[in-house]
Amino acid sequence: MKGSRWFIVFIVAFLFIMFAIEYHLPKNFVWKPTFGHHDEQPFGCAVFDSVLSSSLPQGYTFSRKSLYQLEQEDTTQRRGILVISDNLRLSDVDVNALLKMAERGDKIMLVSTLFGRYLEDTLQFRSYYSYFSPMALKKYATSFLKKDSLHWIGDSTVYPRQTFYFYPQLCSSYFWGDSLPERVLAQRVFESNEFRYETEVDSLTTDSLVYMPVAMSRRWGKGEVILVSTPLIFTNYGMLDGKNATYIFRLLSQMGKLPIVRTEGYMKETAQVQQSPFRYLLAHQPLRWALYLTMITIILFMIFTAKRRQRVIPVVHEPANKSLEFTELIGTLYFQKKDHADLVRKKFSYLAEELRREIQVDIEEVVDDERSFHRIARKTGMDAGEIAKFIREVRPVIYGGRVIDVEQMKVYIDKMNEIINHI
Repeated sequence: MKGSRWFIVFIVAFLFIMFAIEYHLPKNFVWKPTFGHHDEQPFGCAVFDSVLSSSLPQGYTFSRKSLYQLEQEDTTQRRGILVISDNLRLSDVDVNALLKMAERGDKIMLVSTLFGRYLEDTLQFRSYYSYFSPMALKKYATSFLKKDSLHWIGDSTVYPRQTFYFYPQLCSSYFWGDSLPERVLAQRVFESNEFRYETEVDSLTTDSLVYMPVAMSRRWGKGEVILVSTPLIFTNYGMLDGKNATYIFRLLSQMGKLPIVRTEGYMKETAQVQQSPFRYLLAHQPLRWALYLTMITIILFMIFTAKRRQRVIPVVHEPANKSLEFTELIGTLYFQKKDHADLVRKKFSYLAEELRREIQVDIEEVVDDERSFHRIARKTGMDAGEIAKFIREVRPVIYGGRVIDVEQMKVYIDKMNEIINHI
């Protein structure tokens, strides 16, 4: 039991040390875009949703419903619908539901790099898709190259024109076409030699610079459809990237005073799953390794303790011979009581028993004395007369109750010992 206790203490201490080491190691960020409500990585939306929930006075809620499901809800309150995804390929059912909500007075903001051909044909725009590479972003950031600029050109009576700076990998998608929606909110500046399309659009090209929209809106019925081609900015990273959060709030302000509902209905299923406690542990490297080590330790403990354990065999010591001590104790008691005759009586009974067992002679039968004395003499080699004299002399002590002193007791006992030793 003591060994098991020390084993458990060692395992607990080992796990604690490993957890502390893993906890203080540098954190490795995952730069994969998920836009997940619970994802605290750079391109998740945990911080983004938290800031908006506490910052928007009109209200900010979270949903997993599709546009069709939101349109089917029987509500008279107008809302702002926010959809964030890196690949938003809307079906005709979704687009029709979107336009119905906009017609009723809702404002829908779609933030993605792709929108689907049906929506593009309906609203008469095209979008340029650029593949996002986390390695390219890291390489560009570590090279200390200058950032690209996004110009806010919305209503100047509400917000002054301002330039925001982002890494090109975060704002590489844009809108283009012969006829764009009526209102451009923000545009990105390209050098003419890096522009992807040889499309000339009025008021968007000046000498060596090309200005392509990255955020624009289109009135539809009583509401409005807002299109944004930079979803990576609508993440934790974009919200915490210096003063660039202002750009996000300017875009969201296009919703007016409507309560905003962000839906994850068009994200990957893995990003929508509510995180369980184990998923939370697995999402953090120190907790993940602590869980792995705990499971490995439990398995090893079960394997080694499954073996049959033999009970500890106690050490059995040979019993000590206490006969001499007992005899001395009894003799001391008789000596203290001065009952010498009784001690001789006990010794005589022992002598008689030894003679009966060894030579089949009963000295307690007086009628057989002559035969018994001669048999004892032949067996012991002692004189028969001497034996007869001793036994007849001791019988009055045994049977008659004659009182003797200690010296006589010693003489009688020594004589009986002599007979026993010669048998």
